[in-house]
Amino acid sequence: MHTVIDPLTLILIGATGDLAKKKILIAVYMLYEQHMLPSDFLLLGNARASYTKDAFVEYVRSIVNPSDLANWSTFATHIDYIAGDVTDEQVFIDIRQYLDSHERPGNLLWYVASFPSVYDDVIRHIGNCSLNQRPDGWVKLMLEKPFGTDYTSAQLLNNHLLKIFEEKQIYRIDHFLAKETVQNLLAFRFANSMFEHLWDRSSIDHIQVNALEDIGITGREHFYDTTGTVRDVIQNHVLQMIAMALMEQPKSLSVTDIRSARRELLGQIVPLKCEDMCRTARFGQYRGYTQEKGIPPESKTETAVSFKLEVANERWSGVPIYVRAGKHFMRSVTEITIQFKPNKKSLFDDSRGIHRPTALTLRIGPNEGVIIHLAVKKPGLSYKIDEVPMQFCYKNEYQMDLVEAYVKLISDAIDGDATLFPHADGIESSWQFVDPLLQYAQSPSFAPDIYEVGSWGPASFNDLLIADGRSWLEPSAAVCQISNIRR
Repeated sequence: MHTVIDPLTLILIGATGDLAKKKILIAVYMLYEQHMLPSDFLLLGNARASYTKDAFVEYVRSIVNPSDLANWSTFATHIDYIAGDVTDEQVFIDIRQYLDSHERPGNLLWYVASFPSVYDDVIRHIGNCSLNQRPDGWVKLMLEKPFGTDYTSAQLLNNHLLKIFEEKQIYRIDHFLAKETVQNLLAFRFANSMFEHLWDRSSIDHIQVNALEDIGITGREHFYDTTGTVRDVIQNHVLQMIAMALMEQPKSLSVTDIRSARRELLGQIVPLKCEDMCRTARFGQYRGYTQEKGIPPESKTETAVSFKLEVANERWSGVPIYVRAGKHFMRSVTEITIQFKPNKKSLFDDSRGIHRPTALTLRIGPNEGVIIHLAVKKPGLSYKIDEVPMQFCYKNEYQMDLVEAYVKLISDAIDGDATLFPHADGIESSWQFVDPLLQYAQSPSFAPDIYEVGSWGPASFNDLLIADGRSWLEPSAAVCQISNIRR
């Protein structure tokens, strides 16, 4: 990352929303603190809330909670606000007049963090007001997921985007790709030859992917009930993680080659079939979901999902990948576990304490790290085997916090580095895979399995693996110091 010299205006659509509050405003201030923004920088917020400039500045201050008041005082001079509903083109006329009247030259970065239902309006109004280009600088668009609600709508959205912007201007956000540990998948696989030689169907029995949260939907009730777990995390985060972990080695570390390798893997995931759903997928809803604020009592929205997928290529053919994701689980953890095949002829069997073959876990968060579950001899006179984790934990090793994903994403978009942003083709491939899940969940007879808050999900999630003679490898609280205390 390097400091941007040219003038920069960042227009944040949805400036008072949940994502802006939790991530974006803090990330922008962190970039400013690290001197990664130009001296001629403006954060221009927009939302429906009728804030004055001073009121919005105070709102931002309450979010970032600055420790250096002198630094904050300077940053506050770079903030302004335009109120209005983005479905009304007048908002964009006002933005255009603001930029002209304040003689804002240079580069323009749109960050759209509002409801996806208004994306078409925002894109159209930007084009109608000629705010998709600047005579004296570049224009870029950062767009939060979800990108559409299914395959067809994703195609329509991409077609609409490309009528107003060029592909090189568009930065579709999946913040999981910007996490240090997801980026580390490249280094782990391709810089460590011992693992890459084992990274295929000849050595790997199956793969388990967990994307679990111990929290519910508070503050996101309306969004979540119209979205569900499949749209919220599977279509984007989970499939992108799988692509990073399983893709072929890119030809180089260039943006084009890395994105191409991810897209190719996503296109090789075998689509699920609605008629096979009872065998390959399970849906859950935590007990009490329909009592949440504003949730209809008859809602069948899934708050958890588990399914099996396969990748149709020479490396992974025949290797099942089991996915489990959702809300209100026992603990928050996102990780990929590789279960290696057992030795065909082993000196050791279950009578000596071996419960499973060697497993490798890539923990994306929290307390990021890499864990290898090894079998070792227990101290003592008898030859008993124990399972122990050998772990590398980022915080223990580097004694520093990892770069926050949104800091990385905003910085990369400004710099023009699209490596960690999904391409339209990859997004459409992801929708093609999840569409059957969505269609099944919309059938009249569909009913999610109820599970208890603080559990590992409904019993049916276990049945999915038991049918194949396998079981979930529950994320351990002991490795890399995952807390047992639920938030």
